[in-house]
Amino acid sequence: MAKDILMARQPIFDATLNVVAYELLYRDRDCQSYCPMIDGNSATSQVLLNNYTSICRAGKLSTLPVFINLTEEMLKSNHIPEISRKHIVLEILEGMDVDDMLISSIQRYIDAGYRMALDDFIYSPQYDPILQMVHIVKLDLLQLSDAELVRHVELLKPFNVTLLAEKIETLEEFDRCKALGFKLFQGYFLCRPQIIEGRKLSSSEVVMVQLLSLLADPNVTTAAIEEVVKRDPQLTYKLLRIVNSPLFNLVRKIESLGEAVVILGITEIKRWCALIAFSGEMGKPDELTRHTLIRARMCELMAASLAGISEPSAFMMGIFAGLDSLLDTPKDEILQHVILSDQLVSAIQFGEGVYGELLTTVDSYIMGEWNALPESYSAKTLNQAYLDSIVWVRESMGKLA
Repeated sequence: MAKDILMARQPIFDATLNVVAYELLYRDRDCQSYCPMIDGNSATSQVLLNNYTSICRAGKLSTLPVFINLTEEMLKSNHIPEISRKHIVLEILEGMDVDDMLISSIQRYIDAGYRMALDDFIYSPQYDPILQMVHIVKLDLLQLSDAELVRHVELLKPFNVTLLAEKIETLEEFDRCKALGFKLFQGYFLCRPQIIEGRKLSSSEVVMVQLLSLLADPNVTTAAIEEVVKRDPQLTYKLLRIVNSPLFNLVRKIESLGEAVVILGITEIKRWCALIAFSGEMGKPDELTRHTLIRARMCELMAASLAGISEPSAFMMGIFAGLDSLLDTPKDEILQHVILSDQLVSAIQFGEGVYGELLTTVDSYIMGEWNALPESYSAKTLNQAYLDSIVWVRESMGKLA
């Protein structure tokens, strides 16, 4: 893979908010749309597929399909990429002239076994021959008014295509698109909290937030961690189950919470407690947990090369930055239950200071907002930290299961 390529994935959901595919976003520092999965050899493509689209779900490793933009040059080339037809959906970009060459090129890919999608689609009768061929049509909610969206749904009904709504920003938009008949959904709407007025954190949620706050303290002791963890029987049980798993290969079974904390050590206990706290206990889709943990791990990995930033603090900053969405509670209310340094609070709430710049940079990278990345951050370092974070979260969630 080219060393300066920027690559990130964006989830594609079904109507029950399960992730059924990812779109691969990519760009180099010169804003060129070079995709190593298409232009590289088959071995490189398979490695990228495994890294970017494999997730652990219900204890099993699954490889999901990936949506990839296909430029006009790639589409009309005589070369068919040597990549898995089963795990690829090729997106035809907007703005291409509909002519015999385009139609025959699309047919060639379909005959080769690829699924095809129309990206950022705006209807015109000239697209009818293509609509008879492709499998998926993506409609951008930011490009269409409410009335135009309804009209497009009606216009596309005669064609045997699956509708995908992209750029969904709220759960209300998701519900509306679902009611209109969309089957697939894309956007970071899960990362926005659905604030419920008057809602208070439950006792178990308060324990979890207080534990995370404690773990953010660089001077925390094992005794202090044990004191908080034992307030939550489920958390205690899960922690003992982890430490007694084959992962640690112990010669005898550990039955004391204090022993478990000592054996794991402060650094490991911080990570495992954060993982356990998020492991399906809040009724949220798994992808939101994955997103939060990827952000936290990437913050931690990037902190290793930055002056004046603690790696454990960076990890916890990434966790707290997503708690409002996981708990559907405003950040300022969550922060009332915890004791964090002023640096971390300013970073989480306002993106201020060196920690704030790190958090903003990581968020921009994950969402594919390449233009917001500071020049001071190496593309190669960012890309490697993101990829390592995906792998770490996948493996860690697998071990929890």
